Amino acid sequence: MLAGGAIGLVLGILPGLGPVFGVALLLPFTFWMPPHLGLVFLASLYACCVYGGSIPAVLLGIPGTTGSITTVFDGHELAKQGRAGIGLGLSVTSSLVGGVFGVVSLGVLAPLLAEFALTFSPADFFALAVLGLSMVAVASKGDTAKGIVLGALGILLSSVGVDPITGDDRFTFGIDYLSGGIPFVPAVVGLFALSQALLLAEKGRRIARPPRVTGGVSEGIMETLRHPFVLLKNSLLGVGLGVIPGVGISITNFIAYLVQKRSSPDPDSFGKGNPLGVIAPETANSACVAAELVPAFALGIPGGATSAIFLAAINSYGLRPGYAFFSEAGAVAWALVTGLFIAQFVFFLIGAFGANWFAKVTLVPSAVLVPVIMALSFIGGIVDRSMFADIIIVLLFGILGYVLHKGAFPIACLILGMILGPLVEENFYRAMIISQNDFRIFVSSPISITLWLVMAVAFLWGFVPVTDWFRKLKMRS
Repeated sequence: MLAGGAIGLVLGILPGLGPVFGVALLLPFTFWMPPHLGLVFLASLYACCVYGGSIPAVLLGIPGTTGSITTVFDGHELAKQGRAGIGLGLSVTSSLVGGVFGVVSLGVLAPLLAEFALTFSPADFFALAVLGLSMVAVASKGDTAKGIVLGALGILLSSVGVDPITGDDRFTFGIDYLSGGIPFVPAVVGLFALSQALLLAEKGRRIARPPRVTGGVSEGIMETLRHPFVLLKNSLLGVGLGVIPGVGISITNFIAYLVQKRSSPDPDSFGKGNPLGVIAPETANSACVAAELVPAFALGIPGGATSAIFLAAINSYGLRPGYAFFSEAGAVAWALVTGLFIAQFVFFLIGAFGANWFAKVTLVPSAVLVPVIMALSFIGGIVDRSMFADIIIVLLFGILGYVLHKGAFPIACLILGMILGPLVEENFYRAMIISQNDFRIFVSSPISITLWLVMAVAFLWGFVPVTDWFRKLKMRS
C-alpha cells in the first residue's frame, strides 16, 4: 500500500500521466502477487495518483491530472499570494474526506447492486452493456463523433479471435496468435503508457521548477474542517457522478466547482484564492474515485478507463465481477475496500508532510523519464504471458495511442468498446436463443426498458454542447 501510494503520488504530480497511465503500466507487475495484494496495490496507487494531481495544480498552476484542472483556479492563486501551504492543506484534507466517503459508498452500494443484478436476464444484461457503450457519448467530452468511432473500433478489436457461438476464427488472417483475441493488458499498456512516453519525448526538457511551499499546511487543514456542509455536499455529488459510467473525475471536478460557485454568496471571489474553490472539486474527485468502481465490480460495466483496467485485473486473477466477486471472492473484495480506505490516510500523511519534496519530481528531465517508462512498458507487456508477440502489440497500440492523443481522440471510448463488446455479443446471442429470435425480448422487462431510456438520455447528452454550457454558466456567474 505504501509503495503503491508513493508511486501514485509521483505519477499524479507529473502532468500528463495520471491514474490510467499508472494503473495500466503497473498492472502486469501485480500478477505475481496474490489477488488481494495486487488489488490493494493498484487501489492505493489509484487513490494517491488522483490526489497527487492537486500538488502541481497548487504549486505550479499545472494540473497533474484532468481531475485537478479547476483546482488551479483558486489553488494556484493562493500560492501566488504566498499561501501555497494553505492550498495544499485544503486539497489534502478535502481529498481525505471525499475519499473516505467514496470508499464507504463502494462498500455499501456495490454488494447491494451486485445482488440486484442476479435478477437480470440476458436481455437485461444486453441492454446494460449497450448502456455502457452509449456512455462513449459522455466519455468523449464534447466530441461525440470521435467517441462513437473509437467505441466502434473497440468493439471491432474485441471481436478478433474465436466466435463464442460457432467457434469459427474471426479476423485472425490465419495467424494463430490472434485466435485467442487481442490481449487486453499489452494493448492497454501500449495505449496509455508507451504513448505517453512518446509524447514526453516529443516535448523534451523538464516539466517545471516548483517553488517552495509557503504558509502553513495545518492552516489549510483547519480551514477545510470549518466547512462540513461543503464537504458533505460535494462528497455526495462525487459519488452520484462516479457511479454513472463514462463521467469520471474530469467532468466531476468541473461540475463540483461550478455548483459550488453558483451556490456561493460571493461568487466573484472564486478564481481569486477562495478556499471553497479548492475544497469542492478535490472532495468530489476523491469521492468519485471509489464510486467509479461500483458499476465495475457490481455489474462488470466499467465507469471509465481506470475501472476498465481494474476489471482486467480481477479477470486476470481468475475472479468474476458481479455477485460472485462479493460471495465467492468475498475476502478479496473486502481487502480491496479496506485497502482503499486506508490508502486515503496514506496520501494524507504523505501529502501533509512531504508535498514540497514530492513536487521536485517535476525537475527530472524527460531524457531520464522517457527511457524508464518505455522499458517498463515493454516489460509490463510481456510479463503476463511471456510471449514475444505481446511486445509487438504494445508497440502497435503505443503508436496508435500516440496518434489518437495528437488527434485529441478520447481513448477511454476505445477501451470501453474492447471491454463491453464481448458482453454485448454474448448476451445478444443468449437472448435470441431464449426467445427463438423474437426481438421483443429486449423490451419485455421493466429493467431493460429503463436501461434503454437511460441510454437514450446519455446518448443525447453527448450531442448537447455541455462544455459550452459550462463556459456560459461560468461567465454568467
